[in-house]
Amino acid sequence: MNPTTSTHAATAAGAVLGSIRQARAEANAAEARVLATVLEWAHLHVVDDLDDAATLVTGTGRDTGIPIAGEGAPLVSEFAVWELAAALGLSIESGRNLVAQALELAHRLPKTWARVQAGSLAPWRAKRIADATLHLNQEAAGFVDAQVAPFAHKTGPTQTQRLVDQAIALFMPELAAEQRDRSAEQRYFAIDHDQVSFAGTSRVHGELDLADAIDLDDAVRR
Repeated sequence: MNPTTSTHAATAAGAVLGSIRQARAEANAAEARVLATVLEWAHLHVVDDLDDAATLVTGTGRDTGIPIAGEGAPLVSEFAVWELAAALGLSIESGRNLVAQALELAHRLPKTWARVQAGSLAPWRAKRIADATLHLNQEAAGFVDAQVAPFAHKTGPTQTQRLVDQAIALFMPELAAEQRDRSAEQRYFAIDHDQVSFAGTSRVHGELDLADAIDLDDAVRR
């Protein structure tokens, strides 16, 4: 390839990448403004009575009666959430989620919120963290915020969930016990001798604690 042509192609490619980065930065800034404006809207429509407030909806579409953001965040009028969703062209559930994320970040994850508004953290990352902390009490949410905020730009869902689990263990022992009990109920190990294959093999299946699974793996290898 002609060196001049190669240099021109590299320059053009660099310009395209620069344009993409600029577009992404502008999109993040716009989404941060949307979150800030949604928060302002929510603050204009705070209510005191849970009967008037927007609440969480489960995956089955059933209303839980639980405020859309975590403990300590203000209650927001259900009708205000509907109005906002309509203005943004969102479904009611998507509008509810957006308001919940804005409230969760501003009121319970202030360090993470500050990074979003400063432009050093992509809003989509912050919203993912907010979704993971909605069910935590204030102490647990504050712990997650303090731990995750400095590294949120490179923290994935698995790392966030580990922090959430740690926060539950430290600040929500009753919930931690419930989760351990539910997890214990799901553990099992079975060897199926009733349906032997034509090759004379049996199926083995189960779900174990990691330590037990490692021990079993070692035993089988030996």
